[in-house]
Amino acid sequence: MLTEGMKDRHWSAISEVAGIEVQPYEGFTVKNIQSMNLLKHSEAIETVGDRAGKEYNIEKSLEKMKLEWEGVFFNLKPFKKSGTSTVLGFDDAGAILDE
Repeated sequence: MLTEGMKDRHWSAISEVAGIEVQPYEGFTVKNIQSMNLLKHSEAIETVGDRAGKEYNIEKSLEKMKLEWEGVFFNLKPFKKSGTSTVLGFDDAGAILDE
């Protein structure tokens, strides 16, 4: 099964470990893996796949966070006649941070 998030850099890492060019394509099967002698590198390939999966999860989490923060605005409200301001909008930000 192809790990979500596998990018060219991950396939390059697998190719480097295997000593041959490895790229996914339609119809890539276990027989192809055997003929390329990739099974002897299975531990290193699994490590690359795990790393790709973790990077993918981080990327998805960051995308979700960006979307959540797009609707949060901080406004300034003058504080009495001091010439300074207070920041409004911390309630929304606090709720997002709590999640």
